Amino acid sequence: MLTRRVLKNYFYFYCSSRRFLRLFTVGGIQGPIIWLPGEPVTIVGRGHFVAVIYHRSMSPMQDGTQLLGYSIIDGVNGRTVATGDVSALSPGASLTWAGFTESCALTVMDSDGMLSLLARPNNESSSFGNWVPFLDTVGLKKSISDNFWPVEVNGGRLVCVLLRGGKEHPDVSRRPVTTTLKLRMPMATCLSMKSGAEEEASVRANIALDQRKLHDDILVSAGKMNSEDVEEEYDMMCRQVDKITLKLFNTFITARKVERALDLASRFHTEKTYDIAITAADRMGLGRLCERIEELKNQKFPPIDENSDEESYDSGVGEKRNRIADEPRITSRQQLMEMQRISPDALHTPQKGRSTGDGHSTDEESPPAESLKRKFDGHEASKTSKMRVNPFVKKHLESPAKGVMKLPLSPTRPTLSKAKYRQNARR
Repeated sequence: MLTRRVLKNYFYFYCSSRRFLRLFTVGGIQGPIIWLPGEPVTIVGRGHFVAVIYHRSMSPMQDGTQLLGYSIIDGVNGRTVATGDVSALSPGASLTWAGFTESCALTVMDSDGMLSLLARPNNESSSFGNWVPFLDTVGLKKSISDNFWPVEVNGGRLVCVLLRGGKEHPDVSRRPVTTTLKLRMPMATCLSMKSGAEEEASVRANIALDQRKLHDDILVSAGKMNSEDVEEEYDMMCRQVDKITLKLFNTFITARKVERALDLASRFHTEKTYDIAITAADRMGLGRLCERIEELKNQKFPPIDENSDEESYDSGVGEKRNRIADEPRITSRQQLMEMQRISPDALHTPQKGRSTGDGHSTDEESPPAESLKRKFDGHEASKTSKMRVNPFVKKHLESPAKGVMKLPLSPTRPTLSKAKYRQNARR
């Protein structure tokens, strides 16, 4: 027995009666050969993945339920992505159909008409998942003898062919007419309030979002998609899922179901959704609920620490201040000494008169002049101390003899005339 399935643009695979799964590229290059754990029941593929459902035991359970297992394999490199047991079978039922959704999530249907999906955690390294019932077609039948022949699961709907009169397969002689059934999980009914449809839509939307995220991460790691485009698409899907969750949240706070509303807030994905929920709870006067939702928001989206920027700015200013403090300061006294060294007349100190032969000065300072000098010197010193010194200004050195040249010349030695000199010589 030889089974063949072609996956467009990705790979081929063959499975023989010896339980060999052979993988080939589109160009015909042979890949790894994989031993299947059991006798294969069916093999399906989509995109990068191929799923093999096999018998774990040839003997069913006591109630007739088949014991099946599954393996999801990357058809490009042969790596096993997920493996486990097919527990999505009703008691005494058998497997009738298997396929992938648009996000490559494995789905199966049993002979009782229960459609189930393998919900894997949003972690590429995890190889396990849980089977979740997504649609019970028993309640949609108009007659007990009616059956639904599934084609695919796409866009939250099951595309199938309605078979009437106990038929198990559509007529191959003509093209069958397909119909769509909206997916609906069999949630427990709530007698206190009517919120079953909104709660089911929220749970199913979050599961579908996780599967989309897992699938996109695998494609990004394989280099088949751009990470920026994937993030943008994921953010848009998060906003759509949060809209569904917000409707249920408003229903809970209107009915004063505070505990349910708080538990539901943990499903939000965006920061804006938390803000909307806090505003809605505040309008209803639920202050304590607002505080708890604010805590959940801060845990998922930690606030940006604004003090870190201020501290860095303050540290920079402090370092600058310390650097300035360490630099040598020029005091007023040093400025005065520098000015005296450069020019003796800079401080306008009074010049003393020349000495006479008897040792007395011709220009003596009076006490009023001394008081004026002290006031003048004090004013200049205070003015100089307040004046800022520019270290980049070039200093023009002047000769210390500048002031000396301004002093009156000393009297010359008296000379004698020629007549006087001759008279003294004769004597």
